[in-house]
Amino acid sequence: MFPVHLDLYGIYVALRCIPLGDATFAEAAEYAKQINAYPLSQAKQPPAGQYVDIAGKHVPTLPDYDLSFFAGLCQLLDEEPLLEKDKVMGGMLASIGIRKGAPFKPKGKIEKALNQAAKDGYAYLEYMFEQPGFSMERYWPQRQWMKLREPSQEGFVFDEGDYLLLDERGSLFHWVTFIPRRLGKATAYLAALRDSEGELLSGKGRYRLKVPAQVPARDFWSVIAYSKKNKAFIYNDDGRVGLSSYDKSNMSVNDDGSVDVYFSESAPQGLESNWIPTAGEDFFLLFRFYGPEKAYFDRSFKLPDIERID
Repeated sequence: MFPVHLDLYGIYVALRCIPLGDATFAEAAEYAKQINAYPLSQAKQPPAGQYVDIAGKHVPTLPDYDLSFFAGLCQLLDEEPLLEKDKVMGGMLASIGIRKGAPFKPKGKIEKALNQAAKDGYAYLEYMFEQPGFSMERYWPQRQWMKLREPSQEGFVFDEGDYLLLDERGSLFHWVTFIPRRLGKATAYLAALRDSEGELLSGKGRYRLKVPAQVPARDFWSVIAYSKKNKAFIYNDDGRVGLSSYDKSNMSVNDDGSVDVYFSESAPQGLESNWIPTAGEDFFLLFRFYGPEKAYFDRSFKLPDIERID
């Protein structure tokens, strides 16, 4: 048990259950239920924890860039205290009608201006998302794969003492919901927005990623396709958003042990088990190394770029 001092009322904890050895996902989820949170005043007799299974449910965690974005800010302001460091932002919100305890009902020119501001903000964040140097940077000079860029020597804190790294913070949380202070020990991420020719990945295209036989991931690797528009899973009738080395036994494997993963609107004939549906949406990929090993860190391992094959 350890106490955590909170400046706010609401706290969210993200857990990724990783079954190791012969363990199952169900067993990993049960193990996670040993974690419980409660007020320190109840430490002598902790209440039973409440656990919600969200498997198969759609849980939006990133904003929509329209008037609902500002309505969400208003709700947050009502539910949480305004911290000292947020007072300047509080004043800016008040100037557009967002005040603690006050209804948010913009109309006319104000409503139109806020809708346009949300669209303009989205366009700028998309620019930063697509360009190396903001939330991501190239991992290998001659490849399209990018790693998450730590903005500070202290990791993902965005606080340089005298100033906040606003663009770096905004560009990351435009597409990421949670992130630890540092990456690397348990998980490493590579992202791909472009194919081997440098073109953004299109929902109308057909693509192939050749995953080498030996991936420097002690536990397992996975690749997931995300919607370029809203940065969420691409929900589809097949219920498949990604594949991993756990699925390899059911996939078609090449003679050298590598496996070809396909991304397209419809499945390649005879290779359905190697296919991740894109549902016609423009997309990007996250390739995860669980338990990344030396060949990942010294960059002697190089993941091939995604090839367009249509």
